[in-house]
Amino acid sequence: MILKEFLAKYSSSEACLQKIMSIRFGFKPYCGECKRRRSFKKMKDRPVYQCGGGHQVSPLAGTVFEKTTTPLQYWFYAMWLMTATRGGISAKQLERELGVTYKTAWRMMKQIRILMGKRDGRKLNGVVEVDESFFGGRGTNRKYVPHFNEKPKDIIME
Repeated sequence: MILKEFLAKYSSSEACLQKIMSIRFGFKPYCGECKRRRSFKKMKDRPVYQCGGGHQVSPLAGTVFEKTTTPLQYWFYAMWLMTATRGGISAKQLERELGVTYKTAWRMMKQIRILMGKRDGRKLNGVVEVDESFFGGRGTNRKYVPHFNEKPKDIIME
């Protein structure tokens, strides 16, 4: 998705809220109070939907958006930037893009990273450090190549 498509799809916080509602509850949500599928209508000036029976449901409850005062469109844009840019984005750059404080941008990025880490249910545990490592294969193309009489140095891995 390019920026033009993103802005057309999520032109307002209302469009973002509708997307969250459809993801969490489907297009014809089930009302837990009425015990049946009902159509829900958006309440005026509140991020809440109400069924025909008068029961309300909040699509933001239990999410990172629950008590935020930052517009949902900013959150969606931050998620889009973090996933669309090849080299990633810094909190300082996000601050400039959204026009929010550094603290807000940093917190948003932290929350989004936590969500991205929980996506598949798999996480890296313990101390993990990987950079320019070579495992297995032939000894050619390495910086250190032992001579035929020399004993190879032990590799200590923790």
